[in-house]
Amino acid sequence: METKRFEAILSNFSGCKVAVLGDFFLDLYIQLERSLSEFSIETHKEAFQAVDWRGQPGAAGVVTNNLVALGAQAAAIGYTGQDGNGFTLRQALKAGQVSLDYFLETPDRFTPTYTKPMMRELDNANIELNRMDLINRSPNPESLNQALAENVLNAIEAYDGILVVEQVQKDGYGTLSPTVRKALTKASALHPEKPVMIDSRHFAANYEGVSLKMNISEAIKAVNALGIDSFADCDDPQTVERCTKILWEKNNRPIFVTMGADGITGTAEGQSFHHPGVRIEGPIDIVGAGDSVLAGIGLALCAGATSREAAFIGNLVGSITIQQIGTTGIATQDDLINRHYQYQKQLEQE
Repeated sequence: METKRFEAILSNFSGCKVAVLGDFFLDLYIQLERSLSEFSIETHKEAFQAVDWRGQPGAAGVVTNNLVALGAQAAAIGYTGQDGNGFTLRQALKAGQVSLDYFLETPDRFTPTYTKPMMRELDNANIELNRMDLINRSPNPESLNQALAENVLNAIEAYDGILVVEQVQKDGYGTLSPTVRKALTKASALHPEKPVMIDSRHFAANYEGVSLKMNISEAIKAVNALGIDSFADCDDPQTVERCTKILWEKNNRPIFVTMGADGITGTAEGQSFHHPGVRIEGPIDIVGAGDSVLAGIGLALCAGATSREAAFIGNLVGSITIQQIGTTGIATQDDLINRHYQYQKQLEQE
């Protein structure tokens, strides 16, 4: 992409308002110190001692973090329980300048939480212990689903687009349900000029009339679920392109498939495109990479980019965040400008 066009799209970011619907988790990090461990009289086991903790938005919260870092206004559509973890998550979202106008608080659910303990051993090594997951184990009440669906339809009127992160494995146990999916289809039909883009780990085939952002495994799973074709889980470029075309024909909205180090492939308006991966040196951490790519693509579309241009920008965003080790990374506009320069040099050499 020419630098002038690239910078023109970035200059529109600050005027964009993007809503994020999805499973907002609290990522709760707890730092333990082995040297402070005590012996529990009650259990006759080692009692770990915490010296620090922090809570930050995870899952859909990674998308809002990236949108704000890139200069956009962001709103959360989802829910927390009426609990301490919910309070911590809401405060963290507020601190990140995320609007909570469409973010519900309900006594019927508790706040999904990933607790991530780290143990500093006697040799000073900091070891990650088993993660503990607190998620709802029963379906949402339909009244909550209806309230979320109403917020989707309200948000599409007030915002430039809606990005969706579906993380929970059981349908209707998290923010997304058949009721909410119908609202997303309706929102997309009411405003076809506004991107409604879904990143769903498990139910991509269940969405209609909306854009999809997925990885290779998710794309193949979605196509196989439709029964239109049958593919093995592989990274063959022709297979990936075929998947994007099938899903575009079904949804009539842009389809994007991330391919790790091989970049990103998509189809829009019946035309397929591909951007090679950005060459990265040194260690990488892919946690949250897909969420950051979703933010980059979605925001670029809201800012007036074509689907091909948006994929180009999302590709750059992902290449930046994976270099931030031990955290769900973010990218800024300055980061993007620098990475664009590096990427253009790479493409000239290939």
